[in-house]
Amino acid sequence: MLVLILMGGALGWILTQKIERNSKIVDVVHQFKEAELQLRREEKNLLIRGYSQERFLRWQNAKEQFHQRFGELIGMEALSDSEISEIKMDYSEMSSTYNNFFEQIRSNALNQDGINKYSEQFKVIGRRTLGMINNILSREAQISAKTDSQADILIAAFTIIFVATSGFLIVNVLKHL
Repeated sequence: MLVLILMGGALGWILTQKIERNSKIVDVVHQFKEAELQLRREEKNLLIRGYSQERFLRWQNAKEQFHQRFGELIGMEALSDSEISEIKMDYSEMSSTYNNFFEQIRSNALNQDGINKYSEQFKVIGRRTLGMINNILSREAQISAKTDSQADILIAAFTIIFVATSGFLIVNVLKHL
């Protein structure tokens, strides 16, 4: 009985750690998605309302939040090497495109066609990144569901074993009375 309790405790602890890790990853992925969406909002403010130092600073803060959340995901080992490479490539392309855009907009060298061109580039990059983030969320949801079902099976198995063992012990105690 003691061995079963120790095994149940160990397996329960392992599953609890998995559930907590998955939960943290999902939270950070959601924050990563929020940072991406905020970055897109600030970018649209710059495109629609034009360049100002305040809007540029808000965009830089949003970009920093995006980068920070990405770093957290890398630190949690929640992304595959290919996902990291793709996001880094998108981030590099995004930074390069933004730098070109800001240089041109500061120097008043952009006309409406140029702004529309950049807007389309930003949309493509944003959609690609959001698609990747949604795939990561979907994968983490599947992992969470699998871990939850493992926990349910573990609980059911140990409940059955505990009830059977307890019944066996009660029957033996009653025989000796």
